[in-house]
Amino acid sequence: MNTQPRTQKGQATQAKLLQTALECFAAEGFRASSMRVIAARAGVSLSHAYYYFESKEEIVAQLLLNLRTEQFQRCIAHLDEGNTLESNIRVAYNAALEVMEPYHDFGPTFLKVLLSREALTAEISEIELSLWEKVVSGSRPLPPLGIRRDLPRFLWLLSGQVFSAWAYDNSKGRRRSRLLMKNTAPVVAKFAVLCRLPVVRSLFEDVLSLLDSSNDVHDEPASTAAKSATARAS
Repeated sequence: MNTQPRTQKGQATQAKLLQTALECFAAEGFRASSMRVIAARAGVSLSHAYYYFESKEEIVAQLLLNLRTEQFQRCIAHLDEGNTLESNIRVAYNAALEVMEPYHDFGPTFLKVLLSREALTAEISEIELSLWEKVVSGSRPLPPLGIRRDLPRFLWLLSGQVFSAWAYDNSKGRRRSRLLMKNTAPVVAKFAVLCRLPVVRSLFEDVLSLLDSSNDVHDEPASTAAKSATARAS
């Protein structure tokens, strides 16, 4: 991704291109909206537009980064130390829904961007992992010591699967993926408590390994898995 504009004018131009692109995507669809059309409607030259965004996929990438940053800020504002782990997980998911729902149509494109732009993925991942670290550290009682270090990563990877389900959820009001989020929080909280037992802690490590492996798979069948997850939640 290009370096962020240093001047106020540059920031305003970048923001205008982003907003114009979203309007074009909404009116014409993502595929039909070219960088040339976006630049023309924003009132800037094509070369100027490419200075700020290398492609329309990068525009969507910037949008996703902005949304994840907003989600983090909203979540932190509502994470009261003393909440249970279940409550904090719900806060994180609710914050995600609040900021992401207006952009549900971009869901599959968001996933495509995350799989194709390594630099951005690292930046977004850092924000998301920090959020889940706050979720865990602010929970009371604290999760078992044996999984406390790895639990934020577990929750981050799990949230990626839930996000994939949301992205492909065509049920009314995203009922299926909302139900998935609602049911995930208590299950994970109970699982964390049971991890005080060595045999369950070993199972936690196995599940974390599976999630890590799934995160490394960058191919089309992932979308099929996401659709299946929403169907199972119904």
